[in-house]
Amino acid sequence: MAEERFTGWLKGLCWIQPGDCVYVVSDMLEPAKTARARGQKLVLGELIDGLQTLTGETGTLLFPAFNWDFCKGIGFDYRKTPAKTGALPKEALGRKDFARTAHPLYSFAVWGKRREELLRNQAQDAFGPGTIFELLYKWDAKVLVIGMAALAGTTYIHHVEQVVGVPYRYNKEFTADYTDAAGRCEKRTCRMYVRDLEMDPRHIDGFRPLEEKMREEGSILTAYYGSAPAHLLKIRDLDEAVRRDILENDSGNMYVYRK
Repeated sequence: MAEERFTGWLKGLCWIQPGDCVYVVSDMLEPAKTARARGQKLVLGELIDGLQTLTGETGTLLFPAFNWDFCKGIGFDYRKTPAKTGALPKEALGRKDFARTAHPLYSFAVWGKRREELLRNQAQDAFGPGTIFELLYKWDAKVLVIGMAALAGTTYIHHVEQVVGVPYRYNKEFTADYTDAAGRCEKRTCRMYVRDLEMDPRHIDGFRPLEEKMREEGSILTAYYGSAPAHLLKIRDLDEAVRRDILENDSGNMYVYRK
């Protein structure tokens, strides 16, 4: 019954279809508040079950299981390093039908048709060519943002910034211990397209101006569960909007930074 309730909420996002690849970004505080106000309990596993029902046997789900401790020289353990991206990714990581991808900074909990291809990805870079973010574009994936602003937490934006090239970020290498799924430990190096702190780039209110522009173009769909929004957008629409803002507007709908 609960699974049907959450599936019904998400069915309002009519772009989710069987066979879709969906990248899920979430903050479950507002959905939990709504559930409590209705005398209900928000069961995260049932929400994940509902998403699996919507995408079907040929679909794919990705939950960001990111952890940035590797940047501080703290080792990454594939089996033990927790996700720092909220309750829903932690729930997914604990399920037997999900597995974790390999990157020590930007791993995902993944399920579905494309799971094995995602698990084979060994890109050194966090963003850019050869990464999972490039695969999301190739597969015409969708982004589902639950309980927060539509572009808040959409890390794909940084992928486009690296592909296009922006003045307020640069590639930086990080090295630390890496323990793989079999328990083998070795030193590994990865790269991330990090902020240039001297230029002090600060995103504008969760990229709100870019969100508003995309809404004007009909690129963002929203449904509500009480006060909790769920937004759906196509990753290629996001790619085009970010690319255009970088090239034609000096990233003005995304950041304020020292030029």
